[in-house]
Amino acid sequence: MSDLLLEAKGVGKRFGGVHAVEDVSLRVYAGSINAIIGPNGAGKTTFFNTLSGFYFPDAGSVSFTGADVTRAPSYDRVRMGMGRTFQTSSVFPELTVYENLAVGIESADNLSFRFRTLSRAQRATLDQKVDRLLGFVGLGAVAHRPLAELAHGSQRLCEIAMSLSTEPKLVLLDEPMAGLAQAETSRVVSVIRNLHAELGLTVLFVEHNMRVVLSLAQQITVLDRGRVLATGTPTEISANAEVREAYIGKEVIEHV
Repeated sequence: MSDLLLEAKGVGKRFGGVHAVEDVSLRVYAGSINAIIGPNGAGKTTFFNTLSGFYFPDAGSVSFTGADVTRAPSYDRVRMGMGRTFQTSSVFPELTVYENLAVGIESADNLSFRFRTLSRAQRATLDQKVDRLLGFVGLGAVAHRPLAELAHGSQRLCEIAMSLSTEPKLVLLDEPMAGLAQAETSRVVSVIRNLHAELGLTVLFVEHNMRVVLSLAQQITVLDRGRVLATGTPTEISANAEVREAYIGKEVIEHV
């Protein structure tokens, strides 16, 4: 079995008297693609935020690469090799695709905010890294166009590329297909598959599109009302009567 990369044990998170997440456990192994699903209000994004350090859990623990990161801030987890995207695209629409990726790389390489221009060698290294990321997500042809001019799918791919600028071991994608047309969805799915195959990238994603989840994920965790309803392979989840009743629905399963 591959090395255990990320583990949550009994994680709980409250907001006042509301238990958004309660006693949720999860294991993510290196080189795998994992999905978290569940109806609206199931606690998916709250749980994601406890994994990535934007929230600290009120109960339980989170470990990453063997280290306890339960109380570690998000930037420390990024330094350790955790990348993240969000439901709402976290990009700079007025900047070009190239400039968006350059911002991420310069920040990761501690070249930002120094109030000086890069040396020729630093600029060449930056160009190489940006070109590499552009190649991964297929945005080379639009590298110098403002992101605001591009379709939502291209903006989402740019955000995924930005999450790779720190050379992460694990990328957390929060609803990467949200708001995308079918053609754009297929394009993003293809990129995620290629990144997994070519780079061995480990992926954990939240998604509502069940056709995507069942075709892409190797392991699925189902949340319902803040708790784990089921965990298993796509085949196991598809056959789980509780999951079908609570979330997926017979028609979705039979047409995947």
